[in-house]
Amino acid sequence: MIIALLASPASAGRHVVQRGETLEHVAKVYGCTTDAVLRANRLKTTLVRAGTVVTVPACNVGTRAKTRARPVAKRELDDLDARAERALAVIDGTSTVTSSRSSEIDRDEPSESIGQPWNGRLENGEVLPHGDGYAIRRPNRAYGATHVVEHLQGAIAGVRAMYDVHTLAIGDLSAPGGGKIGDHHSHQSGLDVDVGFYFHRTPAGYPASFVAANDDLDLDAMWALTTAFARTTGLDTGVQIIFLDYAVQKRLYDFARKRGTPEDDLAAIFQYPRGKDTLSGLVRHWPNHADHFHVRFKPAR
Repeated sequence: MIIALLASPASAGRHVVQRGETLEHVAKVYGCTTDAVLRANRLKTTLVRAGTVVTVPACNVGTRAKTRARPVAKRELDDLDARAERALAVIDGTSTVTSSRSSEIDRDEPSESIGQPWNGRLENGEVLPHGDGYAIRRPNRAYGATHVVEHLQGAIAGVRAMYDVHTLAIGDLSAPGGGKIGDHHSHQSGLDVDVGFYFHRTPAGYPASFVAANDDLDLDAMWALTTAFARTTGLDTGVQIIFLDYAVQKRLYDFARKRGTPEDDLAAIFQYPRGKDTLSGLVRHWPNHADHFHVRFKPAR
């Protein structure tokens, strides 16, 4: 459920975009079309920076009323208010999600990715701490460059601020010093992280193990997570590429297109439908990635 957009009709007019949120989310809850919100803000993309204040046009009252027609009990309203406060904390940067290094690492030394993800090492790696909303499958492989840990936590927090989601499985980052680890050709320099999927119901064995995309895949939350990663690509430390099975790409692509995501945004994010071997799009096909994202970040300069 989207929770930070539960404004009354009178409040329609201005909206602060959250992390992980696109203009599609804004349009849906206010009863607008995505095109109407884009036109009102003279934008060509639904991927806008968190904290951006956008104008919400006067939308069809009947549509908006239909969106909000379900009566809500007081207990649920109190819960939604609490969730809204959490969402605003994410926007303001006051969220309780924090990053910490393991005690054996000198905090004065910055992390450094050396070499390539498939032939490199990691110095002063940041350990991904245990936190709300995610489970680390192998803590001894949960070390990454500092910016990787921070972006990962921010993306997860952004999704949780908007949706009621289960715990997300986090697979391998790198070993404490980087270098080769079993089951991987890459993951050597602290720039790679394997991230599981969101489902409407927690699958058996998850998050201890990844589970392949099935009919219960939560496309709303998955799209929010995808766009949270995609919005970092303009940063020097943002996401460089995401590996994902082509068939799962199609499901996300179709979902986003149906919601009104502009074609330019879809083309920038997905390799689909241009073929598995096409060198375009942030998200690319790679075998054996039907049960998780493989997210690779740029090295810090």
